[in-house]
Amino acid sequence: MSDVYIDVNERLIWSRKKLHRKRMIVFALGTVAAVVVVLLADSPLERWGFAAAGAVFFAFCFYDIYKMMEPNSALVELLPQGIIYRVTSEDFIVPWNEIKGVDTIDIHTNFGRRAEFYQGVTVILVSKLFYDRVVHEDSIIMRGPGWGAWFVPRDDNTMQLALHHDVIPANADEIKRQVEARWKVFGNKN
Repeated sequence: MSDVYIDVNERLIWSRKKLHRKRMIVFALGTVAAVVVVLLADSPLERWGFAAAGAVFFAFCFYDIYKMMEPNSALVELLPQGIIYRVTSEDFIVPWNEIKGVDTIDIHTNFGRRAEFYQGVTVILVSKLFYDRVVHEDSIIMRGPGWGAWFVPRDDNTMQLALHHDVIPANADEIKRQVEARWKVFGNKN
């Protein structure tokens, strides 16, 4: 750990810009690919189908631009009361006294048919009871494809909630340092 002073009472906001920038690249490439296929398609049905796909990708690009420019578009916030997550369909707060520990793990998950690997991700440990009561979403559709990258079971009684440095505008060491410092002050270490 570093000897850098951390004001644990300071509200720390990690924005969505890094996440939206990454998604915008994918949506822009999807738009370009759809336009190319429309231009090369032989049948009107293919043209209409890929034109619709291109329009959807194009709309998502503009949605991400809008979300990037939105003031205070936080993905994660650290407060004296806890950590606010805005990674699901509903925002939720994890109070410091619900956190059982802070750790670093490697996350292996599937995104569709593609395997994803995230190395050195900071996670907070919470009870399975807290996760089931506050975080868990029964609907696979509402969970979305990235759920397994954010919420990782550790054992039967513990869940790990990820703070990805790939989408948060801070490096892994900084995220862990900021979270651990606040947890040591505000958390219940019983």
